[in-house]
Amino acid sequence: WVRLRLPNGQIARSEYQELQKAPEEICMARNIKISLNGKDRIAEVRYFARLVIQAADNNSGDDEDLSTTDQFAFDNVALVTLYSDPHPQLLEHSYGVIASCTKLGEASLQVIQISAIQSVVAMVLHRPLIDGRVEDRYFLVEKMGMDVACLSVEEDEED
Repeated sequence: WVRLRLPNGQIARSEYQELQKAPEEICMARNIKISLNGKDRIAEVRYFARLVIQAADNNSGDDEDLSTTDQFAFDNVALVTLYSDPHPQLLEHSYGVIASCTKLGEASLQVIQISAIQSVVAMVLHRPLIDGRVEDRYFLVEKMGMDVACLSVEEDEED
């Protein structure tokens, strides 16, 4: 897939789609906030995929009859590259406002579940002076209110 609508209404796009467009047509909606091993991380989507896997309730080790469809299930995933954790001194000196990260590149490739995606974020290029030298870094911009966009209240049917 080239794009994915999140439960909060945002649309995440993939690098695969964005690289096929002219520069003036790029939406840059491929940076996402994810939950990875219980920690919030920022990642860039390379592409989305739907994998065919053996169904969880299929305990037969018999591979001979693969024609029955109940043996398989779909698993929706995204291939992403991660950004670094925010620079600790910039984060501290800005009172937690500037989360400045670097791209970790190919070494950080991860396959994640689609359900781990929390929101679409912006990663804006900036060049701060750190330890006497200028670095290419990206700071995080989140749309306000996305952290509560999926909260809901369950109503009791006993009323």
